[in-house]
Amino acid sequence: MDYMYAAAWLGAGLVIGAVIARLITLKQLNQHKLQLELEESQAQLAQYRQDVSSHLETTNQLMTQLQDNYSRIARHIADSKMQLVERPTESVRQDINYLSGDTAAYIRQSLNQIDEKRRVYSNAEQQPRDYSGEASGLIKERKHSKPGE
Repeated sequence: MDYMYAAAWLGAGLVIGAVIARLITLKQLNQHKLQLELEESQAQLAQYRQDVSSHLETTNQLMTQLQDNYSRIARHIADSKMQLVERPTESVRQDINYLSGDTAAYIRQSLNQIDEKRRVYSNAEQQPRDYSGEASGLIKERKHSKPGE
C-alpha cells in the first residue's frame, strides 16, 4: 500500500508540477510578447522623431529660401522704384538707357504733359436734365373719364 500512496503522490506531484510549469511558461511568453511590443513601440517612436526632425529641417530650409526670395523681391522693387518712379540722377540714367536718345528725350518731355492731357474740361452751361419734360411711366397722372361724362 505504501507503493500506491507513493505512486499517487508522485502522480499528483507531476500534475501539479506540469500545471505550475505551464503557468510559468505562459507568464514568460506574455512577458516576451510585451517585450517585443515595447521594442516595436520604441522603434516606431524613433522613426516618428526622425520624420519630425526631417520635416522641421526641410521647413527651415524652405523658410530660409522664402526669406532670401523675399529680400530679392524687396531689392528688385526698390531698384525698380528708383529707376521708374523717382527719376534717377543723370549717372543712373546713363547706366540704364534702354531706349535711343531721341526716344528717351521725347518720353522725358512728355512726362510733364501726361496730367495735362488727362484733364477733361466741361463746357456745360447748365446742369443736365435727368428727366424728360413730360410725365411718363407709373407716376404719370392719368385723367380718368367717368362713364357718364
